[in-house]
Amino acid sequence: MSLENKSFEDFLNWKSLANWEKPNEPVFEVVGLNPLCGDEVKLYYKISEGKTIQIVSVAGESCSICSASLGFLFKNQTKFVIDLFASYSSERKKFLEGSETSLFGDLEEISFLNIVKAHPSRHRCALLPWQTLQKIIEVKK
Repeated sequence: MSLENKSFEDFLNWKSLANWEKPNEPVFEVVGLNPLCGDEVKLYYKISEGKTIQIVSVAGESCSICSASLGFLFKNQTKFVIDLFASYSSERKKFLEGSETSLFGDLEEISFLNIVKAHPSRHRCALLPWQTLQKIIEVKK
């Protein structure tokens, strides 16, 4: 059974964790693109007081894996600490590569990443939303 057939319903469920409606309020936007497959991710966000970013909603055209990962990005934390942006992506990359990680403890996300871990060619799909989050720092400068 293929990756998509085995977990397609799970991927749809995980995708639904995010708010996919374009916000009516004024927000910032950052876009991430995987040129190899055409996945595109958009994060709509607000800069909160202090050093946090709040993801208001998400958008984009992407595969089920990338969309599910966007769902987890939205679900796990609506306020991200700017100083930790690099670690959000790198901890997930370490997990996919088989290394120990302690940044997150969401059992559903771990289940998702375990499915993706067995398919190295799809790691970029799962990481694109987190890499897009990192781009906020570049945009802010």
